[in-house]
Amino acid sequence: MKHFILDIKRVLSIIGGTLLLSIAANGIFIPNRLLSGGITGISILLHFLLGLKISILILLLNIPIFILGFFFLRKTYLLYSLFGMLMLSFWLELTDHIILPAANDLSILVTGGVLYGVGLGIIFKFDGSTGGIDIVAKIINKYFSISMATLTFTINSIILLSSVYLFGMDIAVLTISTMFVSSKITTFVVDGINYKRTLFIITKQEHYELIAHHIIEEVHRGVTVISATGAYTKEPRYILYTTVGLREVARVKNVILKYDPNAFMTVSEAAEVIGNGKGFIHYTR
Repeated sequence: MKHFILDIKRVLSIIGGTLLLSIAANGIFIPNRLLSGGITGISILLHFLLGLKISILILLLNIPIFILGFFFLRKTYLLYSLFGMLMLSFWLELTDHIILPAANDLSILVTGGVLYGVGLGIIFKFDGSTGGIDIVAKIINKYFSISMATLTFTINSIILLSSVYLFGMDIAVLTISTMFVSSKITTFVVDGINYKRTLFIITKQEHYELIAHHIIEEVHRGVTVISATGAYTKEPRYILYTTVGLREVARVKNVILKYDPNAFMTVSEAAEVIGNGKGFIHYTR
């Protein structure tokens, strides 16, 4: 904490992101009896059952979570999470009167999903948080090796089952659809359209230099060469490792087909690429 430096981008992303989350909740979710994920979803559910303000419920539900997080997580992360939680509660109170004119199910799920997804994406893109389930998930992941995705999925499943029981299947399906749109939009905001693919190419000794050379010259991507041995043939092989853009995969395939049609290649989706290279995310200090 003594080396804490305020991150203006993170602060602004939390302010803007929580505003969009609040508009989605007050303008779409609550009027149409939809739920969202995490603490916000639990707060909306309790609002429907008890009639209490969502902004107050978010504060109350987060108190024990932040007390727990104080003993187990970094104080810097908790500080930004606390700010995010307070901003979410503030905006929920300030936008309480807003109701967006979405008249049919398609408009509801698209508008709600996009607003909520963009809000979360902005917050996540700059490593922000609104507390709640994120803190619980980090603690459990740190000490029990249970993934954050698994815990989040479990909690959201309970929320959805509650929606089915209280409001019927149609509302629950609309809630699931809105969550799906939201998750896709969040991923899009965080990752953008600059999708990457990681390629592993296994080729013979007489081909690897030629393939690597033409990938560098024609695709303009770097290649790492790894020496290997075939487990069955016991013959020397070379693995070429490279990460390229989505549209460049076909160009790499053409190079391989031209210089070694018998090469073995796997293509995997890269969630995020950090380091030196065209279109990659660079570390900043």
